[in-house]
Amino acid sequence: MNLSVEFRKYLFLTGHVILVLGLVSSKALISIGSVVLILSAFWSLRFRDQLFPDAPRQAKGFMLLFLIPLVSGLWSSQSGPWLDAMLNKLMLPALALSYYWAPQLKKRDLVCLSLIHIILVALASLYSIIIYVVHPESAHSEYLQAKTLQVLLSNDHLHFSLLVFITLVFILFDWEMIKSSSSTRTLRWVKLIGIWFIIYLHILGAKSGLIMLYLGALSYLLKEISWSLRSLYRLIIIPILALILVLAYLLFPTFKNRVHYTLFDFNQYAHGSFINGLTDGARVLSWKAGVDIIKAHPLLGVGYGDLDATFVQWHSQHSANLDRYNWLQPSNEWLLHWSGSGLFGMLLFTVALAWIFWYSNRRSSRLFNILFFAQIGMCWYEVNLNSQIGITLFVWSISWIQWNRIGLKQVPI
Repeated sequence: MNLSVEFRKYLFLTGHVILVLGLVSSKALISIGSVVLILSAFWSLRFRDQLFPDAPRQAKGFMLLFLIPLVSGLWSSQSGPWLDAMLNKLMLPALALSYYWAPQLKKRDLVCLSLIHIILVALASLYSIIIYVVHPESAHSEYLQAKTLQVLLSNDHLHFSLLVFITLVFILFDWEMIKSSSSTRTLRWVKLIGIWFIIYLHILGAKSGLIMLYLGALSYLLKEISWSLRSLYRLIIIPILALILVLAYLLFPTFKNRVHYTLFDFNQYAHGSFINGLTDGARVLSWKAGVDIIKAHPLLGVGYGDLDATFVQWHSQHSANLDRYNWLQPSNEWLLHWSGSGLFGMLLFTVALAWIFWYSNRRSSRLFNILFFAQIGMCWYEVNLNSQIGITLFVWSISWIQWNRIGLKQVPI
């Protein structure tokens, strides 16, 4: 029995580390880590009185996120794309349950996992900086064409910036635990890495990471203000954050180029001009496509399996002048779910997200709120819960921060 418990513990630890390594480098490792974590959860079932124990209430929200597109496959004419989408979305309930049924770990194990995570993300960020230092002129020219620094993980700078932001939140969330179990030198390095992540997000210039960083910082710090003369001095944080943005513009050519590209992009689509390669313009065009599809199929949608074919047809009629890579499904989770699953599917999607938050045992934590609502905010301009990386980041980060304080009796922050 003890050997089985230890085996399950090390299976879980191995799966978690492989998953985090995959999040900074490889979709294949994400899949392997997920499978190992799921196996560790099902291994635990043999030691339970009932075959399938009741799922925690939070996990039921993840199940709803999977069931919505699952049901819409019934009226999809193409089963292949629908099955691909279901395989991705299966990670929502499967990974959630893997963490909710995870073994109890000692504090030193949790500290070790936290430090491994921080180090891996730091090394991945250094990779893109090294590429930039070696070929700076190439990077500067690419920033004027909707590119950023090269990053690992299929060069997905949007989701890597999200991972850096999540890691910053985890550093704050785990700080007291790390502080109580680490040397002064380790704490100093963790602080320096946290500062580096803030600098790196400005050098990278990915809008998602920066928006989350600044909105998160404002919400966290302004929560500290009680409206009295003694605490109003904390409002100085607002001009300080604005000053950081100005300094980043002056000091980092990549950030400056990204600002100018974004303004150019906005000026084009604001005047109804959609040009190849303009990322925000393609996103706005995808919203127009989503609205048109919803008007044509308001109640049931087109079925999740037919989404790609439907939007290819729309773009071929309305944006044939653009290259195929600009033909996006609507970059908004509500529009996408409404297009694929109809009005009821879109409403159920909203209920599922609210369910996950409402039944969270971290709902009183400011850091959990920042982590959760930052990713929900991202769903308004990105299909974050329809790609392997986005799905994994969401369910892994929410589930990890839910689970890893059980038994430690720490006060939420």
